[in-house]
Amino acid sequence: MSQATAANLVVRAGHQALAEIERNGFRPDAFSTLLGASGGPKWLVLSAIDRVLARRLVAARSTPLHALGTSIGAFRHTCLAQRDPVAALDRFEEAYVAQAYERKPTPAEVTAESRRIFDVLLGGDGAGEALGHPHMRLHVGTVRSRGPLATDSRLPLVIGLGVAASANAISRRLLGAFFERVVFHSTEAPAFAFDDLATRNAWLVEGNLREATLASGSIPMVMAAIADIAGAPRGLYRDGGITDYHFAMDFEAPPGLVLYPHFFDRIVPGWFDKPLTWRNARGPLLDRTVFIAPSPQFVATLPGGKVPDRDDFVKHSTAERQRRWNQALDACRRLGEEFESLLEGDRLAAVALPFR
Repeated sequence: MSQATAANLVVRAGHQALAEIERNGFRPDAFSTLLGASGGPKWLVLSAIDRVLARRLVAARSTPLHALGTSIGAFRHTCLAQRDPVAALDRFEEAYVAQAYERKPTPAEVTAESRRIFDVLLGGDGAGEALGHPHMRLHVGTVRSRGPLATDSRLPLVIGLGVAASANAISRRLLGAFFERVVFHSTEAPAFAFDDLATRNAWLVEGNLREATLASGSIPMVMAAIADIAGAPRGLYRDGGITDYHFAMDFEAPPGLVLYPHFFDRIVPGWFDKPLTWRNARGPLLDRTVFIAPSPQFVATLPGGKVPDRDDFVKHSTAERQRRWNQALDACRRLGEEFESLLEGDRLAAVALPFR
């Protein structure tokens, strides 16, 4: 199969991953890890792919699947870990598109709306189902603020973020002066190990699932920090994407392949790395990763020629934004159909490209 026959998707695979899917096709139990990046509204382009994963990856397996997510990735994984993941994704999608603000919202207002959306996606007993899933093991990435960033006061926060961004441009390791990574895990022991920045681990239980997941997406100055999460060190917790926006792919993960559905064909390590075009993920974990993203040609067909993002709240009225997002959701059904077709025909390896 030529790459041209996968016009809507880009599939990439590391050497080890490609060898496995060439030999054995897409075997759910060959994958030990599922990654979910930060990205806010960008997740809408993965909605149809997530529905395929619910059936092909999660329901069809017999071994643990360790899901590591930050921000919207953690929200998606909570849907996939419920007893009826498609119903949870339906609730999440509807609530997410429906969010509306009469004026520029305060961080507290955005946090309250995010809390409402999370409660909707959980449904009746979603927390218990997600944490008690027979195979899914949730890991939620957050950061605990340090030094000048351990505040929600706007001016010190703006100054501190500017200093942190400058330090990060020199070296990602300098972020450790401003943030400590805290990963909440539903496993008996954390499945992932990091050595780039100071990292702590905490139990993920029904009593802190909501707060940990909200913290994982609490963008500084857009949302309020989440304070003193139960079962974790005291402090202010923020968006896990600050350190692990798309992941640097340099951490230790369980043996097996990694599946990484993503919004577009670039992996940016951390939040402050977005403008640093020379800084991309190059970690050894790429060798056993299968990566799936919308193709640039497909993205060009979406409203505005782009993936939905937070700027849409500013650029468009509520009605126009919702219209565009619903159009994008309709278009992205083609991504799910193409992904399903590749799996059904055992053609994933045939269209896979190497990582750049």
